[in-house]
Amino acid sequence: MSRWQVLKPAAAIGRSADSLFLALVLLFGAGLLFCRLDDAYLWQDEAETALVAGHLLTFGLPLSSDGITWVQQAGDSFVEFTADYVWTYHSWLQYVVVAASFAVLGATTFAARLPFVLAGLATLVMTYRIVVQWLSDTRAARLATVLLLFCVPFLLSVRQCRYYALATLTLLLTLDAYRWMQSPKPWGLPYFVLSATLLYHSHYGAFFPTMAALGLHWLCSRREAGASRRMRSAAALVAALVLPWAAFMRVTSRGQAFRPDRFLAHIGQYAVYTTGWIFPLAMLILLSVAWIRRGTREGLALSRSQASFCQLAAVVAIAHFAILSFSAAFDWVFFRYMVHLIPLLLCTLAIVIVLISERAPVLAFTLVSVIVVSNALGMFPYGLPGIGSVDVAGLWPGSGGFEAMQDVWIKAGRFRSDLWMYAQELSHSYMGPNEGLVAYLGAKAQPAQTVAVNYEDLPLMFYSDLRVVGGLGLHDLHAQSRPDWLIDRKHGPYRDLLADIVAEGRYERIELPYPDIRWENRPEPGVHHYLTVKDAEPVVLYRRLED
Repeated sequence: MSRWQVLKPAAAIGRSADSLFLALVLLFGAGLLFCRLDDAYLWQDEAETALVAGHLLTFGLPLSSDGITWVQQAGDSFVEFTADYVWTYHSWLQYVVVAASFAVLGATTFAARLPFVLAGLATLVMTYRIVVQWLSDTRAARLATVLLLFCVPFLLSVRQCRYYALATLTLLLTLDAYRWMQSPKPWGLPYFVLSATLLYHSHYGAFFPTMAALGLHWLCSRREAGASRRMRSAAALVAALVLPWAAFMRVTSRGQAFRPDRFLAHIGQYAVYTTGWIFPLAMLILLSVAWIRRGTREGLALSRSQASFCQLAAVVAIAHFAILSFSAAFDWVFFRYMVHLIPLLLCTLAIVIVLISERAPVLAFTLVSVIVVSNALGMFPYGLPGIGSVDVAGLWPGSGGFEAMQDVWIKAGRFRSDLWMYAQELSHSYMGPNEGLVAYLGAKAQPAQTVAVNYEDLPLMFYSDLRVVGGLGLHDLHAQSRPDWLIDRKHGPYRDLLADIVAEGRYERIELPYPDIRWENRPEPGVHHYLTVKDAEPVVLYRRLED
């Protein structure tokens, strides 16, 4: 029997095993992502996406207003949209996919989140494909995919009607295309141009750091002349397709004046988020050891292909954290700004665990089990006596960024099982303030009545036909206003104004048996509510009585 006759059945068996594995991943992934997908109502940012997508479906452009609803979260008008009310604050692909879903299924909670769940499932497949293609290692590919499958911050984020899932998928596509550009494979150039352009239209906050990282990696890598020509051509085409959009969307005006305290605090928060929820610090130390020993046969050492992958992953992650922090684009750091890096980080984590498994299989299995079911490993060093109580906020007194870092530091040091709590979420119905308000107003309010609210105005616009005023932008609300309904959310701004309006008119105070929490439910680690909050004050609204 020839060698080819022996290898051909083996290759077929390998492909069948890969197909079976991916089928099981998609099956479990669908269960974890689709279960109770429409149980919790859209929160403020999700409703923003849904409303702008609805305007796109109606008018052909993502507008901030359709003449009835008014989408604005910034304190000043014409920051998030142009003088013609064209929305420019975020990339547009999220609005396109939601509008398409609404066109087919109608404007519902399920339809709003569906495109992003599908992108999340595609991300699972793409994660497996990238590791197999880059490392030719099915063990690492399967482990990375399993880690992602049970990564609760990833699951929560891709169940959102928001750009996170699209940015994650298109980032992986761009990295895959970048690898194609380094080889003589056909279609590498159009693949890279398309994926990079989609990355920009998914989330320009991920596009620019990624392009900077790939450019730096390319300059520091050995490459043949043909690949260099392809890369220069691809870069020129991407720039021609993207930069006019970036100028129109005024992306350079998003940042604020550079402040050293904010920069350092933001870097610190990203480091704590990464090591406390995704890539435990202890495993990062082992990766550093393996990197130092790369190319050798001494203990824990990375192979050439593993080192190449880890190097790219590190450059991409560091570029994101540094550029976002340096630009000071936001007053605060949120975990959702780094969601698109999760698959890349977990692929790197899988490489470290595979290296350990070659020498201590039982230890590797134990590590995977601990990482999946709890944060016991990620608590190091934040939960250690003395270290866990470090006064991070005191490093730079008066800096809100360091105070926020203190909060994240404390939460990282608390033992938790996100997977167990996620199972609780999938098995229990969740009731938030938006759900209670929409249900009550739907039963009691008359069509076209006016409701004033100082926060989470956008979900009310999405779920009702009422005229909603106020919101974070204080749109069309003033001291002389006499809305038919007034909602005083305790975490919202200008509560004194609402109190004055109530005092000047005849209003009936009504309490609803729903918690007045800050948000319906954000996916942010340490903030997300897996179960209905029971110990919060009730939502309060006021009904104007007839004169």
